Amino acid sequence: MSTVAVEQRYGNLSSYKYNVDSYDQDKLGLGTYMNQKTGTEAEDKYIGPYTIQVARPMEQSVPIASVYPYVIKWSDNIHWIFLAEISTASTSRRIMCYTYNKSTNEFNWQGLITIGTLVGNRTIRSLKVRYEKYTTGTVTSTGTTLTGDGTAWADSRLCKGSRFGIGSTDPSQISTWYYISEVSDNTTIVSTSALPTIAVGTPYVIEELFIITIETNATATNGGLFVAKGLSFADFTTVGTTIALNSSNVDNEKSLYWLKDAATVTNTVSCGGGIEDADSWTQHYIWVMDIVATPRLIKYNLKASLGSLSGGASTGAYVLKTANAAAVAGTNSQINNGRIISMSHGPGLNTPCFYFATTTRVYRSKNVETITDGDTEWLSAGDVMVEVPPGGAGNTMALANQSSVEYSNTIDRLFIMTSGYRSYVTEYNILSNQYNRIFLIDSRQYNGTTMDSNATVHPSHSGVSISMWVEDGMAYLVRTGTSSVINQMYSLPVSSDWQYADSTKGYIVTPRIITNNCSKYIRAYVNNVSVLGGKISSNLGMPTEPYILYYRTSGISDDSGGWTELGSFHDLSGVDGSTEIQFMFKFKILGATCIPARILSLSVLYEDLSTDSHYQPSVGLSNITNKRFAWRFSTAFGDTVPNLRIRIYDAVSGASLLDDNTSGPTGTFEQSTNGGSSWSAWTNSDKTNDDTYIRYTPSSFPEGVKARSLLTLL
Repeated sequence: MSTVAVEQRYGNLSSYKYNVDSYDQDKLGLGTYMNQKTGTEAEDKYIGPYTIQVARPMEQSVPIASVYPYVIKWSDNIHWIFLAEISTASTSRRIMCYTYNKSTNEFNWQGLITIGTLVGNRTIRSLKVRYEKYTTGTVTSTGTTLTGDGTAWADSRLCKGSRFGIGSTDPSQISTWYYISEVSDNTTIVSTSALPTIAVGTPYVIEELFIITIETNATATNGGLFVAKGLSFADFTTVGTTIALNSSNVDNEKSLYWLKDAATVTNTVSCGGGIEDADSWTQHYIWVMDIVATPRLIKYNLKASLGSLSGGASTGAYVLKTANAAAVAGTNSQINNGRIISMSHGPGLNTPCFYFATTTRVYRSKNVETITDGDTEWLSAGDVMVEVPPGGAGNTMALANQSSVEYSNTIDRLFIMTSGYRSYVTEYNILSNQYNRIFLIDSRQYNGTTMDSNATVHPSHSGVSISMWVEDGMAYLVRTGTSSVINQMYSLPVSSDWQYADSTKGYIVTPRIITNNCSKYIRAYVNNVSVLGGKISSNLGMPTEPYILYYRTSGISDDSGGWTELGSFHDLSGVDGSTEIQFMFKFKILGATCIPARILSLSVLYEDLSTDSHYQPSVGLSNITNKRFAWRFSTAFGDTVPNLRIRIYDAVSGASLLDDNTSGPTGTFEQSTNGGSSWSAWTNSDKTNDDTYIRYTPSSFPEGVKARSLLTLL
């Protein structure tokens, strides 16, 4: 028996997208948000979760301190990320737009728009976006006229300025975009430019994009809800496009509209809001939380007809207003606070409810579909989650500085953001149970472009609140600072955290490792990057988060085998030999640094089915007539000899004929220290001299068999 080591290096192996492409046992399976890097240096050739990416709004060609991410999934690979300006309050406000490419794990700055110049200095408290695709019916065209068949464009209240594409209902398949100049009726749209000649029955897509801001104003009654209609992605440019307050008093133009709750606005102390999924092309509700005295909700219909427009303002979208709730515990945050969430657990199971944070609590409204005008019971005093950190108050101090809530439907968890030190990810509970997990730390590291090249980018509170959005399991975290050294946006693949990886396929499956003639496994060794940032000895180095290693020796060919977790020692000594073995990595993402591990290589050690290297078969002292098998003790153990195991096989068929050992023998084990002149019972004494031998005689053995013997450690 000998010890064999087989190594896999992960920088240059063939790979595929696990759970997307066909499973391949001989390739590297990269799960959700997992990648393989093939850089020039040895440490740049690794596998692991997507690395943290950073965008810097204050370092673009037009620097704007921006927060409150709202993300639109535009295609399978592309996210649009919108951010709201939080620079010093002013009469105009700007909205930034970035894209994130899921395939390449890259941010790209698209540009900005300016949403009107209004009376009074404005502060954006929350940002929402409406993005819908109209694809009903088919079209043909003549000149600049798009003619629909089975369409209802006017009834759907489509806006001037929106863009449309011809030839597909999938926006990602559109190569040329056109823009609406006029929606004449249900079947006629006028384009701003000439259209191609297209056949009757051609598919198409219209994109409707609204930017929605919930604001307060230095003049309180000038605040409330504002909607920029008729936008397109192309309006976000590096020099910016201004969307002025509507001056024509005509609805559905490319302009900004002020949606009032009353002739004189009472929605004066907004702190956030939640947007529902659209019900139809004429009904899409948004709820604004106002905290004049105590919290109340105000409901608007973003697609309502804005009658009686005056100076770009209308009460036509207003639907209802609840009564003020009883006093809540803690202080209401005005940092993008509030979400409409339909959770898959808890007291709000499968019910759309309004969730919001105070400094010490998270509250839930009743089903928003049942809230009525003047409702005094929209918020139940008992339906509240108290801040209880993991480990309880005796283990971790409650911060009492919660600022907002976010939700990921991919993992069905709340993210509770705070104004410093750390944040939480947890299920919602009303039993004063502990929050599930803590993530983030306050490292006070700046991540601007002037940071030291040896430092490693990672999200950190750095003394400010973080606002967050999760889309497709990718989190976008933005620090609310207004300086270039603090105001950054980070990407973080939270759905691939080891706690949720089974449901999201957020792990890596290695190619199988062939272990022919394996008697038993010993151990797996993993080579990983433990510190990022310059050399390991660098004072700026940051530790990566841990990982978990799993193995399987069956069900490899068809991906049907279950996985067994290995401990930190990666001990495989209890695993029976097999012709192949496969490994899987899961990674911690939601930790202190959130810096994912990087795996460079894996080696597996095993004992093969050859005679132990301490012994050599002895033909001279073996005896066919007496059916004895002998070996010379060639290499000392340097210690007590372990128990030995002998297996005898039919050399022709490979069938097992005998399996015996020195611990509980059925046959006879003997040893000699004089070259076989005399024999005594076997003991676990080490090699004495070069004439030390052992032999084995079975208690019974079949006749006329060509035998192959194997001596190994037990």
